[in-house]
Amino acid sequence: MILDSPSVIEENSDYAVVFKPSKMHSVPLKESKGGTLVDWYEGQLMHRLDYETHGLVLFAKNQKSYEFFKALQDRGEFVKEYSAACTALCPDTDPQAGFPPPPSYSLSTTHYPLTMMSYFRPYGPGRKLVRPVIDVSSVPNKEVVKDKGGFYRTEITQIQHGEGKDLFMVRIKRGFRHQIRCHLAWIGRPIIDDPLYGHNSSAISSIISSSVPNKSLALRANALFFIDPSTGENREISINPLNLTVQ
Repeated sequence: MILDSPSVIEENSDYAVVFKPSKMHSVPLKESKGGTLVDWYEGQLMHRLDYETHGLVLFAKNQKSYEFFKALQDRGEFVKEYSAACTALCPDTDPQAGFPPPPSYSLSTTHYPLTMMSYFRPYGPGRKLVRPVIDVSSVPNKEVVKDKGGFYRTEITQIQHGEGKDLFMVRIKRGFRHQIRCHLAWIGRPIIDDPLYGHNSSAISSIISSSVPNKSLALRANALFFIDPSTGENREISINPLNLTVQ
């Protein structure tokens, strides 16, 4: 069941793993008037979740731990796992504006992981959306955002097929704003109840409107994988992923 308030999942003297509910900002923004996750928990936030996304985030509780986790992130050794319930219908409209042709691999393959790779660029009114970029010559260079000079990567590790919707398990090491939401929409599998990247097909809308109570985005950050800064042990901290009933 989706929690509707923040809570501490695990904590020690070096770090805390905290649950962020949907429709809560991770950090203060122009449109937020307090009540953010960093207002609720005192620590150094190591990564963010989108306003609509719920799940686990990591806080460092001292400078030594912050520097340790930052080095893990820089080396790609801090992994975040998400579960996403997506429409299984191919959109019956033209692809959304601004998207390049999607990757050509088949989602029915049994060989995982499958990796979606792209740069990103801001897009739309107020530049509040993002779009994948493959060909850097197709957009002004100053708009292209790269991950340490290369592509941002979203790994699909598993797909469960259901009636009218699929469940994707995905992992990222370093992320960009809306990365998973945008990448899944790019391959024709928008996340259920995504107000920014959902397709406006009437068939899809009928699934979306009945699938998630209170129209919560069906994207959960359900696991974090990292090294404990004090013990050197590999840690996996997780909550239940979403399932095909989108609980």
